[in-house]
Amino acid sequence: MEFKEKLQLLRMNMKLSQEELADRLDISRQSVTKWENGQSFPDIQNLIQLSEIFKVSIDRLVKGNDICTESPFCEQEYPLHEIRTFLVRAKKNTYTTGENRIMPTQPDSHDFRYEDGGYLYADTYYGGQKFVGGERVWIKDHAVWALNYYGQSLKEAFDIRFLKEALSHVPVSMPFRGPELYQKGDYMYQCQVQGNFECFSGEERIYCRQEKVYVCVFHGGIIL
Repeated sequence: MEFKEKLQLLRMNMKLSQEELADRLDISRQSVTKWENGQSFPDIQNLIQLSEIFKVSIDRLVKGNDICTESPFCEQEYPLHEIRTFLVRAKKNTYTTGENRIMPTQPDSHDFRYEDGGYLYADTYYGGQKFVGGERVWIKDHAVWALNYYGQSLKEAFDIRFLKEALSHVPVSMPFRGPELYQKGDYMYQCQVQGNFECFSGEERIYCRQEKVYVCVFHGGIIL
């Protein structure tokens, strides 16, 4: 397990936000965000403080051994990278392809369900031109991740086939909706996200010949 993943897990186990941890360290929230994204690494003084806050040795923080606390969300049992990888696999085998569709679980709902080993993914949405829905991931019947979304097509030029094609290119590094940018012919898809896998919000848009024809906002994160 890398330092960035250990830090994220330990912080979540203590139910601290990035801002709360930053306040304890007397640094900016952006610094914590960079540590958890792997963009930078804390200096020795910050490592000492982190060790004291989380009650673990500096060796366990920086070396490659696992940290597993009594939290129901245990990184050793539920590794974040595996959840992201499963999410991408699930998304590519449900709505984007039309596979693994199931009978409605609620009145007027559209439902998809995908299982692999102990992992379960479900996507339920309502509506058409205007729609609302949510995605969930369970591991061994324990809910670990969720995403809620609301969107609408704005113009007749909107092409749902292009949306599904764009969503099929969702990356493991950003497994929320689609890639940051995808273009084909007259269409361009954009996805902007704030935050990280643990807590995020974002918006996706589709343009046809530079005219916005679709928009969807979403938010979610890890469930403890």
